[in-house]
Amino acid sequence: MAAACGLAAQTPAKPSAATKPAAQTKAAPAAASTDPVVISVGTQQIRASQFDELIKQAPAENQAAMQANKRAVADELAKMLALSEEGHRQGLDQGSAFKMQMLVARDTALSNSVVDKLRTTATPSDADIKAYYDAHTKDFAQTKVRHILVGDSETPGGPNPRTQAEALTKVNQLSAKLKAGGDFAAIAKTDSDDPGSKDKGGELGEISPGETVPEFETAVNTLPVGKVSDPIHTRFGYHIVEVEARTTMPFDQAKPLIEQELGGKALSDAIDRITAAAHPVVSESYFGPAKPATPPPGTPHK
Repeated sequence: MAAACGLAAQTPAKPSAATKPAAQTKAAPAAASTDPVVISVGTQQIRASQFDELIKQAPAENQAAMQANKRAVADELAKMLALSEEGHRQGLDQGSAFKMQMLVARDTALSNSVVDKLRTTATPSDADIKAYYDAHTKDFAQTKVRHILVGDSETPGGPNPRTQAEALTKVNQLSAKLKAGGDFAAIAKTDSDDPGSKDKGGELGEISPGETVPEFETAVNTLPVGKVSDPIHTRFGYHIVEVEARTTMPFDQAKPLIEQELGGKALSDAIDRITAAAHPVVSESYFGPAKPATPPPGTPHK
């Protein structure tokens, strides 16, 4: 609705008959017939084209509902314009807080428009995406894994009555059963504390680099295919892990991930260039010194 307020504010005041040019006076009826006023509240008017634009600027997931309920949207818009008229009448638009809100709203809208325009040129080419995939194949490694988890009282996500010592005793017992030829899936179903995988025999499916905690990932990376690990401790408890297969994510599957990453970096770089060229000055005496840049959290595909 804030966007609608901006549309209303852009509606020019109606000129008097004495000041309106003759040519404009003759053209007015035609303009009104092709783009009629559909909402009028006091001095503010919304034309059909402005109302349609309001819906187009709404989030994509809301547009269908707004199109199907135009009258309800119009009624809400009319209420907002009535409140806006009252705000003008009371002089609230002259307050410093309101003026700052308008300044921020305008600059936010402008900066978002620039970002949207930059995003259209930040899409990497198919050749760039393929070159990245070929140069970073190891980042798209996939490992099919299953595990058995034995939690303890420090495991996040829910209390567990076991102490760490009791959990270690149990996981060692399970490890001995597996080494003696026990069925991994059957033991996982009866003894694993991971609710998301125990009913599937401990299956975690395909995991990629960076998707699991470091201790787990190290074990996965070093275990031979078909080998069952010794107990591994992480913040989730004790794990017994088996690597079932190693593959590489196919290019078609990796492509949208790479496109998102390269596009995001291109957009970020473009924003940084614009910012640097503008030479912003931020008062260190008021805000303190600038903090050193920190890299974003790691992702599976770097």
